[in-house]
Amino acid sequence: MNGASPAGLLCGLLCGRRTKWVVLLVWLGIVVVAASLAGRLESVQQDDIAGYLPAGADSAQAVRRILGMQGENLSPATIVYERPGGLGEADDAEIARDVKALAGVPGVVAEIPTPSGGRTFGRAEFDRELAPYRDARGRLPEQLRMVEQKFRAPRLTKTIKLIAMQRSGDGEAVQVVVIVRDQGGRETAEIVDRIRRVVDEGRPAGLAAHITGMVGFQADALAVFSTVDGDLLLAALGVAVVVLLITYRSAVLWLFPLGTVLVGLAVAMGVNYLLAAAGAITVSSVAVSLLMVLVIGAGTDYALLVIARYREELRRHADRHEAMAVALRRAGPAVVASAATVVAALLCLVVAELNSTRGLGPVSAVGVTSAMLAMMTLLPAVMVVFGRWIFWPLVPHHDPDAEERPADHGRWGALGGRIRANPRLVWVVTVIGLCLCASGLASYRAGGLGNADVFLSRPDSVVGQEVAERHFPSGEADPVQVVTTEQYVRDVIVDTAQRPEVTAISLGAAGNGDILLNVTVRGGDGEEAEQHEVLALRDRLRAVAAPDVNVGGNVALIADLERGARRDRVVIIPLVLLVVFAVLAVLLRSLIAPMLLLATVVLSFLATLGISSLAFAHLFGFAGVDQGFVLLVFVLLVALGVDYNIFLMHRVREEAHRYSTAHSAILGLGATGGVITSAGVVLAGTFAVLVVLPLTQTVQIAFAVAVGVLLDTMIVRSVLVTALTLDVGDVVWWPSRLARGTGWWHRGPRPYRPTAPAVRPRVMLRPRRLVRPRVVLGSGKVALRKSEKVGGEFSGK
Repeated sequence: MNGASPAGLLCGLLCGRRTKWVVLLVWLGIVVVAASLAGRLESVQQDDIAGYLPAGADSAQAVRRILGMQGENLSPATIVYERPGGLGEADDAEIARDVKALAGVPGVVAEIPTPSGGRTFGRAEFDRELAPYRDARGRLPEQLRMVEQKFRAPRLTKTIKLIAMQRSGDGEAVQVVVIVRDQGGRETAEIVDRIRRVVDEGRPAGLAAHITGMVGFQADALAVFSTVDGDLLLAALGVAVVVLLITYRSAVLWLFPLGTVLVGLAVAMGVNYLLAAAGAITVSSVAVSLLMVLVIGAGTDYALLVIARYREELRRHADRHEAMAVALRRAGPAVVASAATVVAALLCLVVAELNSTRGLGPVSAVGVTSAMLAMMTLLPAVMVVFGRWIFWPLVPHHDPDAEERPADHGRWGALGGRIRANPRLVWVVTVIGLCLCASGLASYRAGGLGNADVFLSRPDSVVGQEVAERHFPSGEADPVQVVTTEQYVRDVIVDTAQRPEVTAISLGAAGNGDILLNVTVRGGDGEEAEQHEVLALRDRLRAVAAPDVNVGGNVALIADLERGARRDRVVIIPLVLLVVFAVLAVLLRSLIAPMLLLATVVLSFLATLGISSLAFAHLFGFAGVDQGFVLLVFVLLVALGVDYNIFLMHRVREEAHRYSTAHSAILGLGATGGVITSAGVVLAGTFAVLVVLPLTQTVQIAFAVAVGVLLDTMIVRSVLVTALTLDVGDVVWWPSRLARGTGWWHRGPRPYRPTAPAVRPRVMLRPRRLVRPRVVLGSGKVALRKSEKVGGEFSGK
């Protein structure tokens, strides 16, 4: 191996006769450390919806001020009891026992002391506030009469009781609001489990009880991820195994990339744990599930490319170490560029306003980087250790006469030949077809997902919310939280009471000079109308008490999430396109090719979005689309779609140094068609297994990415990109030297030219038979036979 370049030397070191053992020892040490850290990743996950918001969001500021009053994060859990036909005496007695028992449950906050210092707002203080405005008959002006009707001031004693119980007007339901210490993750879920055990113990037959509210939804979501993460990992690995078996038809080969993928996943989880523990990133349950799928899918893709080139080189080299070094040197740039493109696109998410979106970028980028490093270093070392037999029963044997030129036959080469007959017609028809798919965007349902719409099934929190909505006025179980200062509290109460959609105002907490008011808003016609009312209330109160008033609560949180998602789309989508264009321009040393590739990927994304919108509306019946769906799917499809175009166009450019661009396009398609198709099927299959999570968000992402990857693999890369390359011709490489002397009007074939002008003679002998020595003049990869000795003489052939 000549290995003059640094890249050649590095490739030789990774799979050298002795250095391969060093590589294995280094990776062994990394795995030991990473495995001990990977299991701790769950301990730093954050699934609190308020933690997803940017620091400047109004609802996030309300949460911080409430924490300042309480000294800790307290969230409500609502227990809803129901008996159709009416609650009986035994039911009332059981509910009373539950309320008493709940006060002693660890993690439940039953009461808090009254605020010391400043003003309190008990009934007596409230009456004194209103007294100066009463007339001789004790009547209040009309606007203050509304305040007296809607404001519910508690009687303050030494402590404020936090467990509140309310009976429905029809007598069929009771809801009990319990305040718990919301520490997020498993700690909060354990508190919910304790509450559930208290509620279920001794409950009379026929009396239903459900735990809902923000804490209830969080506990149910955590239960989903904790029970199916193992199933998700096994399903993703199963897809990879099936595709590897079909592609290589080997009984043992699949074990090597699969084991390497698991090593890369362990390293990625360990690194992400360290970053999350240091506070550098936010890790959610969705991010961990996406990490598993991305590492397995992308890692298997990279393995397919490396193995395909290695098998090709084994036929040309007797020494497997040299074959692997050449394979890495030739396939490595495409694999590294592909991973760099995906990582660069994912890291664009760090400029997102939403913490949940911003955390997905680094978590996934670490996963892709780990997968690429494992496949480019660990996999080659392992494969050369075991030798050629790992391909059994289709072992590639050394063939000195193996042609250096890639074959342009086969199904993919034949497809390229048919496209070459009329490339412009092919790409025009393909673009029209993709545009028709994109027209499905007319069915797109914006507006995000409500709490009940997040789950595909009906967990206890969803059932409880439905029961509460049947028996209690909308908004009582989930009030709007208004935080203001003592200076403005009177103005805020008076102004809020004038709003016709406000049905009640009550004191929630006080401290640090702030006062929390729980405002019950009559539900509008749908979630969008409810959000509109809450945002209108926020704007009105800002005019009264800005900047000393913040409006929070679940409805306000969701509205702020949607606003942040819209901002992130506007900022990040152009940034991703710019970054990917820069990576493509550096790799292909062209400006025209990157523009064409990006245009095809964006068109593919729009077509995928159209197909997904139709499916979500008419097949799945989803109520809406998750706030972060469009941005996340765009980043994944653009990065992964460009991935396959990189694999194709890098090979086309390699061949374009010797042939015309038209012929190189067919050669590149023939050489990469099979392996890229297998890679696309692996990635689509691994993303499709996300449907095992019964959450609307993950099913939407799984469907869209799987459809988009297959569309990119089968249509965009094989048909559209090839047709455009054939139609544009050599100018696709402008301004590099490959386009020199060509123009839009010149697309004729470039004659074959060797890679190096120097020609040096070498002698080759056929093994295993008596063969006449022949002199071969070789230049680079091409051997020109000049003569063979026949009967003691040299005769030209």
